[in-house]
Amino acid sequence: MIKYSIYYKPIKSLAAHSLLAAAYLRMFSFARLVNAAKLYLSHGISVFLKKLPLIQNRLCVWGHPLALSIEPINVCNLKCPECPTGMGILTRPKGMLTVNSFKHIIDGTHKSLWHLNMYFQGEPYMHPDFFELVKEAKKARLVVETSTNGQFLNDKQAEKTVQSGLDVLVVSLDGTTQEVYEKYRVGGDVSKVIEGVKKLVKAKKEARSYYPIIRLQFLAFSHNQHQIKDFEQMAWQLGVDMVEVKRAQVYNADKKEHLLPTVKNLSRYQRLSDGSVQLKGKLRNNCWKHWSSAVVTWKGDVVPCCFDKNAAYVMGNMKKQKLSEIWSKSVYNQFRHKVLNEQKKIDICNNCPLSRK
Repeated sequence: MIKYSIYYKPIKSLAAHSLLAAAYLRMFSFARLVNAAKLYLSHGISVFLKKLPLIQNRLCVWGHPLALSIEPINVCNLKCPECPTGMGILTRPKGMLTVNSFKHIIDGTHKSLWHLNMYFQGEPYMHPDFFELVKEAKKARLVVETSTNGQFLNDKQAEKTVQSGLDVLVVSLDGTTQEVYEKYRVGGDVSKVIEGVKKLVKAKKEARSYYPIIRLQFLAFSHNQHQIKDFEQMAWQLGVDMVEVKRAQVYNADKKEHLLPTVKNLSRYQRLSDGSVQLKGKLRNNCWKHWSSAVVTWKGDVVPCCFDKNAAYVMGNMKKQKLSEIWSKSVYNQFRHKVLNEQKKIDICNNCPLSRK
């Protein structure tokens, strides 16, 4: 399911949340509701069972994924310094999903799937058939979301975005001036993002459409934290539906303290008494994501979550198997069991705030 900033409380628009609720209600089915209940119940039972010495190796996984992320393309036009794609440290081969492969993957999902995030690594708007992918997803009656750096939002793309049926569009704007913006969005032009958002808002009005819900997102760093109020003011003036300030992920944070915001509640990280820097909180040996959702790379590989950037934990391939078959495989359940009992040994969990308490 879509989760709004759990890292820093966003300015919320009641109207936008109502629109989001309406999007889910339009795609409502009894099968989806029952499946969601099964997932919540099986996750709760699994967490409970791990506390019982005699049966702690038992695992309960009922139902099918409620949400899925599918990667259209893992190529990007920017060089963001804390993104694996921008940093050039993504070890997976570059490529993009074909429309036929996308159809095959969608056909391989269960009817209980409710939400689709069309993003993982890369810039979705660089996919030449991106809007065809969105339309195929909407045919499957899914709530569809994607995220963009906003560099390709010209008049034509804005019009296509509205016409495609996309439900939620997250647009990144990490600064209100070019000097600040380009420190993270290396190679980007802040004026293109601002003008692109204007074009989106205009296209929605002309089409008399409430969708997509436009969520303007700001990743907080030390160099841009002073522009947050300006960002919020600009966002509402542009006419977006939601505003979000999000804590940024930093690789090797102990060596990059200069990037971390000085305002404590804007940072995922904390300095310890020994001088080291680490993610706030302690690992809790529990993660709802592995019961509710999964990620599919452009090659069709299924990985457990969005922190597995390099697909180190491949559970199966949707070009060869249905998701329901992969979901219940022993290798997937072994991974879930490790999450519940030895999460600290899973490297992708160590820089994830969702795994902390």
